[in-house]
Amino acid sequence: MIYRFAVVVAAVSFIAACSNIGTSSLGSSSGQPGVAGLSSNTGGPPVKYFQTPTQFSWPEYIRMGPDGNLWFTEYYANNIARVTPAGTIMEFAEPADSDNEALVTGPDGNIWFTSPGSNQIGRMTTSGAFTMFDIPTSNSSPRGIAVGPDGNLWFAEYYAGKIGRITPSGSVMEFSISINSSPWEIIAGTDGIMYVTDSTSDEIERFDPSTLKFMSPIQLRQADNPWGLTIGQDHNVWFTGRASHKIGVIVNGKVHEFKIPTDGAYPDDLAQGSDGIFYITDSLRNSISRFNPTTGTFEPRIILGTTSIPTSIAVGSDGNIWFTDPSYTSPARIGRLSI
Repeated sequence: MIYRFAVVVAAVSFIAACSNIGTSSLGSSSGQPGVAGLSSNTGGPPVKYFQTPTQFSWPEYIRMGPDGNLWFTEYYANNIARVTPAGTIMEFAEPADSDNEALVTGPDGNIWFTSPGSNQIGRMTTSGAFTMFDIPTSNSSPRGIAVGPDGNLWFAEYYAGKIGRITPSGSVMEFSISINSSPWEIIAGTDGIMYVTDSTSDEIERFDPSTLKFMSPIQLRQADNPWGLTIGQDHNVWFTGRASHKIGVIVNGKVHEFKIPTDGAYPDDLAQGSDGIFYITDSLRNSISRFNPTTGTFEPRIILGTTSIPTSIAVGSDGNIWFTDPSYTSPARIGRLSI
């Protein structure tokens, strides 16, 4: 079992003790729609919660599945779970102690996910049949995973300083960045290049799947700590900078950054809604920030409860914003913002 970073535990505990933010209503019984809780004095969209059947499961990544549902990993419970647009949750238990992290819908219509605890890449059918594939480098700590333009799955190896490629049939090949790299998230750009956040080097690495070679990285400011990635409606790569309290966009190889006005902001993941607004999870400030790329300004953030740790975020088939909301002291939930 790989535990979440101790610094996050300490920071969340401190904020929970000191914050005066109001607490939203908890969800009801497992797998059933929760009680709606309005965001606190922000004028934002209403938030509705759905409690996971396994309490304290730590829902981590959430992404759209091939079946119109949202799928998410449960890090501590070793589950892959599904939530319907109506909020019904079903969990699928993986047999190994895997600490599931990220997931994505593969080109074969299956759910593919990273398992840093077992050092494997997993494949699961939507009916719950698992197949696991070993990563050659031991203790590589696979994290982000994405579909590449070549029809393969690509993933980041946080401890090994590598990225990996796995074919739909399960053949794995690795590519080294450097021993000082800590790649976390990975995504395919519209230019056919794989983009990788290198959290300790303050770079966004670029890799060409057609040549199997790294290109010159995108240099960021010192201590940006790039983390999450998404492709915007403008077809550009957008990212979060956790330590710099910013989000950024890469346009024609140049970086433009926007600082979140919330004191002590810690942006993790981001997704652009059907309304054109970017929604950004802030795991240390118990909130979701909102950014309007047309005006280049931030809108009032959506304040959640003091025990909330919003982590990953995605757009559902219903057009709403869905996010994972683990907690150290309250039952884990999936949240839905109606936009």
